[in-house]
Amino acid sequence: MVSKQGRNLAVAILAGLVFGMATSTVAIGSASLTDIFLQYNLAVYHGAYWQLLTSIVVAPPILLGVADVLFNALAVLWLDNLLSSAFTPGEYYATFILSAVSGNLLSLLAGPSLVSFGASGGIFGLLAGAVSEDYAAERRINGGLLAWFLLVFIFSSFSSEYVNWMAHLGGAVFGLVAGYLLGIKRRGDSI
Repeated sequence: MVSKQGRNLAVAILAGLVFGMATSTVAIGSASLTDIFLQYNLAVYHGAYWQLLTSIVVAPPILLGVADVLFNALAVLWLDNLLSSAFTPGEYYATFILSAVSGNLLSLLAGPSLVSFGASGGIFGLLAGAVSEDYAAERRINGGLLAWFLLVFIFSSFSSEYVNWMAHLGGAVFGLVAGYLLGIKRRGDSI
């Protein structure tokens, strides 16, 4: 059974592709409307700060965009049992959004020519948060979960030149910190 927050996030990711398809047919000057919502680092440098948020779910209707959306939506559904057991619904959404934005902020270091989109930074934040929340709450390292996280992180971050590994890293680092703080809070609440 998929949690409400997992289902909502998967739907939002899929809706971002539909939105990207619909807005790709509307031109503003020489660019499509979709381009306003993707993260163009140069544009963000010049004040298009909304792209740090909108690029999380809006995807261009190209093969890479479709593949990214399908992979991310399936990942959320597949990981939902772990994620929804580690986070309350509010923590789930907040960790996802703040991890994704953290990943996008770190991506700004890649230079002005980077164009990126996708929810992977937020998903890695949730996954890393589940690992560190478990560690902080239980005072033990779940070796299997940690090994699985590292394997997925390394494979998905460095398997293609088109993957924004900085977004993955930024999201994971934020998620690690957030999960650890939540785990400490839970451990304190149960003492």
